[in-house]
Amino acid sequence: MKNLVFVVLLVIVAGVGFLFMNNATEEDVATNPVDHETATEESMITPVDMSEEAQNKMYVAIADYNKCMMQNRLEYHQQGVKIVDVADKTLAACEPHLDVLADVLAENNVNQGLAKKMVHTMRSRAARKLMSAMMQSIAGQSAAMSNVAPETE
Repeated sequence: MKNLVFVVLLVIVAGVGFLFMNNATEEDVATNPVDHETATEESMITPVDMSEEAQNKMYVAIADYNKCMMQNRLEYHQQGVKIVDVADKTLAACEPHLDVLADVLAENNVNQGLAKKMVHTMRSRAARKLMSAMMQSIAGQSAAMSNVAPETE
């Protein structure tokens, strides 16, 4: 009998606690209404939601940027060039393609945070690939130089 009373008392306390917590949240909502204007200002549009024409523009900008970054530039293979200078030149030459991508995303009201992250990710990924390609070129040059027979006097 004691167990039954204890269980009933526990259920009543749990029910009262639930009602108290539920009423408190309703009061909080009534006293602190959500500003729906600021909540809806943030765009929920993603690149998938864009029109087909806008998506094509986006893909062309991405392809142009990747093509620009990965061109086999003659400067990579020249002896005595500073890698940093070549990388800076390449990044500066290809930056307009990222600007086009950012503009396409902004014109189509894509979520601003998503657009910034997308451009940043493109820039980071391409820079890593560029540095890898340049380092491989320099490693190849070093390997080729080690195979050259030293000149005898």
